[in-house]
Amino acid sequence: MIAPRTLFGRTALVIALVSFAFQMFTIAVITYFALVPLGRHATNDLAALMVDTAESWETEPVAERVWLQERISRVHRLQVQDPPGEAVDFTRQLPYFQLLESALSVRAGERIELRTSRAEDGEQWYWADLPAAGAKVRVGFPASRVDVQPWLAMLLILSVGTVVTLITSTWLARWLIAPLSRLSAATQHIGKGQRGEPLPETGPTELATLAREFNRMGEQVEELLTNRTTLLAGISHDLRTPLARIQLALGMISERFDQELLEHVLRDVEGMNQLIARCLEVSRDFVEKESVELDLCDLLAEVAMEFSRRGAEIRGHKGPDCHLRVRPLALKRILSNLVDNAQRYGEGQIIDIEYHMADHIVEICVLDRGPGIAEEEREKVFQPFYRLEPSRSSRTGGSGLGLAIVRQLATANGWTVELAARPGGGTAACVRVPLEDTQGLGAIPASLR
Repeated sequence: MIAPRTLFGRTALVIALVSFAFQMFTIAVITYFALVPLGRHATNDLAALMVDTAESWETEPVAERVWLQERISRVHRLQVQDPPGEAVDFTRQLPYFQLLESALSVRAGERIELRTSRAEDGEQWYWADLPAAGAKVRVGFPASRVDVQPWLAMLLILSVGTVVTLITSTWLARWLIAPLSRLSAATQHIGKGQRGEPLPETGPTELATLAREFNRMGEQVEELLTNRTTLLAGISHDLRTPLARIQLALGMISERFDQELLEHVLRDVEGMNQLIARCLEVSRDFVEKESVELDLCDLLAEVAMEFSRRGAEIRGHKGPDCHLRVRPLALKRILSNLVDNAQRYGEGQIIDIEYHMADHIVEICVLDRGPGIAEEEREKVFQPFYRLEPSRSSRTGGSGLGLAIVRQLATANGWTVELAARPGGGTAACVRVPLEDTQGLGAIPASLR
């Protein structure tokens, strides 16, 4: 059997075959447990009536047999053929005749076979030669007495059932496949770099969830493409500016050597090198695949030590033990960028690092006492190369990649990061990490203040 190539065709075929098989099973169960027992009871009753009629015929005086013939014909639709006429064998297409022969044979004590003939009016009759008082009495009944057409009923059931099954399976398969067809078309659009209309998040729970996750993925892909474009544009701009200065300085140095110009060139080269190195570090952090178990306090102490060597003053107190299973490079990069941002804009104030554990989540916060970030700007600063200070000068700010890297690494690992105003002034940058496979002291809030 060649299966259809499309999912719609295969689904419709499976539903149709299962429905047809169930239909056949239902017919078989009804036949075996209902129709056959009913037929057996009906044939037993008819056999008893035919045997009683034969016995009554033999015991009845000849003069009274005309009255008996009229009575059994009117009441029971039976007839005694006296003398017996010509009757022939016939093909027993109905199980009813086989059941009747078995019932007659049991009551008569010998094998009884039915024969058939046609009356003058064309109606078909069935006859049985039954023993009674040492003689044979032919008792019969017309075909209209067994007015059943099982094959026609079976044909109608199968025909109507098949049509209904095909219509239902086609409609059901189309109803189930339609969301997947829309998903396939939307996937092709995304594959071409296009973003179509969001998929409707309706229907069964599984399909609605699939559509919701796909829409979310589409938003993430669109954001990723936007960030990539912004990243390339920003890198191009940040490289073009020092390259232009270097080109100009080299032209001037070729005419007259100037030590100060040479130092400017070296600073520009160092800035370009730092920008490229930062991009390479981000690539390395995203490539990291394996998660390892680590002590959060040790990681925070390591980050604090690195920035203390750079002159930052970081304050904290050891809290309860907290072991996480995470990608260490990604988490360390996020914390380092947040501390670097706090050092850059914290106006030389003490930087606090604290964490809280509750509801199977650990929230790590880096707090500074800088000027803070306006509420409408807090999401924008996560965009690549977005800076609150628009001049893009390295002397007044960073590269504009720090918080963008934080957000993208957090999203890639299933974490969340948010900026909020710190009570008393400054900014609180918090990253939330699920406590997966944590071995800690429970959900008691603690801090490293």
